[in-house]
Amino acid sequence: MTRPELIEQIKTICVELSGQMVEGAHYIINNADEIPFYSMREIARRANVQPVNLVRLAQKLGLSGYGDLRQQFIDTTPKRPQRDQQSLHRNEASARTLIAEMGKSSGLKAFVDSFFATEQAVVTQARAHLSEEQLENAVELLAHAPKVYVMGRRTAFTPAYTLAYTLQKARPSILLLDGPGGAPEGALDDIRPGDAFVAVTFAPFNRLVHRMAEKAALSGARLIAITDSFAAPISKLAGPLHFVAQSSGRAFPESTLGAIAIANILAALTISKLGEVAERRIRDNERFLVNSGEYLLSSAAKAPRRRKVVDARS
Repeated sequence: MTRPELIEQIKTICVELSGQMVEGAHYIINNADEIPFYSMREIARRANVQPVNLVRLAQKLGLSGYGDLRQQFIDTTPKRPQRDQQSLHRNEASARTLIAEMGKSSGLKAFVDSFFATEQAVVTQARAHLSEEQLENAVELLAHAPKVYVMGRRTAFTPAYTLAYTLQKARPSILLLDGPGGAPEGALDDIRPGDAFVAVTFAPFNRLVHRMAEKAALSGARLIAITDSFAAPISKLAGPLHFVAQSSGRAFPESTLGAIAIANILAALTISKLGEVAERRIRDNERFLVNSGEYLLSSAAKAPRRRKVVDARS
């Protein structure tokens, strides 16, 4: 049985289900990639249902229990070469889908409405994958690691830059590895145990980002990964600090909204944890930008410069 056939079988019995079994079935259908990688209790938590309902769902499918259902998802997970082959053509497939959807839509408004609905669903699904424990551990690392290195390439550069830019305003020692001169590995020469390395990478997964993550891990740094697949090879390095946001929305070549949302929530929680220290640094940075002439402001809107305190004895 293939993965689509398995999902179709679950859809077929949905009409016979009620209550939390329906909710559990819908979650499995919409998040099939998660099932091989998480326990029944974790899937139940994410679906907001009692675990027993997943057992009953499996029995409705003629299986002895949830373990058998999960095994079927494991058995139908595409092998690495197959996944790689599929992802190599994702840009072409994305363009083909856009062209086809525009051709099928009843007009520009319908296409735009569908586009935004699909992109919003990407963010919603990214939220569904988050857990409090995972966020708390990542934020603790981002707030207190001596140095934080952030890296992403091509479309994954956008969420990587978003995270690095925001954290730089809130705390020192944030380094965005964007590879000027083609030698980004030099920046990792000083990485130490206890530092953090944040890798953002989407299928078919960037070789350089993965190599740099491996170097960081060998140096004793702790990893945070943001990818679009639970099966990403970098998950072995990041462990529980692997955040997943699907990239198969309507944007071309892929949607980065879910990954950007994760970057934003990590930054927001880190600023909150740092408290007044972050607030003071942000205020000083803001004052510098205004007084440097960065913005088109009227003279009345400019922030007042700090006055020098004159010693009365002078």
